[in-house]
Amino acid sequence: MHPHFLQTTAWGEFQKQIGNQLFTDQGSGWQYHAYREKGRFNTRLYAPYGPVASDGDSLSAALASLERQAAASGCDFVRVEPTGSDTTETRALLSSLGYRRADRLQPEDTWRLDLSVGTEALLAGMRATNRNLHRNFAKKGLSVRQSHDPGEISILVDLLGGVARHNAITPHSRSYFETQARTLMPSGDASLFIVDAAGAPVAAAFVYETSSTRYYAHAAANYEHRKLAPGTILVSSMIMDAAELGKSTFDFMGIAPNDDPNHPWAGFTEFKKTFGGYPVHYAGTWEKPLKRLHYAAFQLAKRILEK
Repeated sequence: MHPHFLQTTAWGEFQKQIGNQLFTDQGSGWQYHAYREKGRFNTRLYAPYGPVASDGDSLSAALASLERQAAASGCDFVRVEPTGSDTTETRALLSSLGYRRADRLQPEDTWRLDLSVGTEALLAGMRATNRNLHRNFAKKGLSVRQSHDPGEISILVDLLGGVARHNAITPHSRSYFETQARTLMPSGDASLFIVDAAGAPVAAAFVYETSSTRYYAHAAANYEHRKLAPGTILVSSMIMDAAELGKSTFDFMGIAPNDDPNHPWAGFTEFKKTFGGYPVHYAGTWEKPLKRLHYAAFQLAKRILEK
């Protein structure tokens, strides 16, 4: 089994820092990290990209454990996003056990790159434009560096603010990123990559790290420097660096499903695919009520707020 970063001890430490109680368990062929979250109208036990299970029997055992812990801690429902076993069989099993599809939290589709092929093959698999940019970015006065200094997370936060204003979106709060940086960067569980032009940062990306995988989590680039393509240079450099470190996978952390050209993620999905790679599909987000009246009230409140 290869748990997602959101199922690691490092992510558990971050969750505890933001006030969520950690619940964990494991057995033959399964394991999970889950978090007791209190919302406006409910309390739930949530396992992001979990539980990890090798087959249907293992998944059933993991879900039974989650439900026991959720009930004992007073949760209204369980929220899961199982990985590890066949997606079609997983969805059928979830339905048979009383789980229902819920609005997506973590992406159901992601894009991954096999780093074990080596740096030359990785470059050959990229779009020609990306390859040329990677080979020549230093000639344009750009440089790429990696940081484990939590104080430098402000670089990414400020760049994200510019992207948010340009695209009228709302990013995570500054405190959210600062807490992640303080918790994950000193230990090497996360890194910040920065592209500098004339000594000033023009693009940055926050990545999660395991021994095998680098996860492309959050990124932003200065719109005024878009002709230099710092975002492309940032990603190609992170890929090559991860391969040189001996990691086996680069995970792009979410793409639009079914190549839908009208999906809000269509643009950055196309961007991610220009580096080569392959799709990975997950079972999605599912919920099982433990307190049916509370859960029904939560669903009603959510529908009212969405109107």
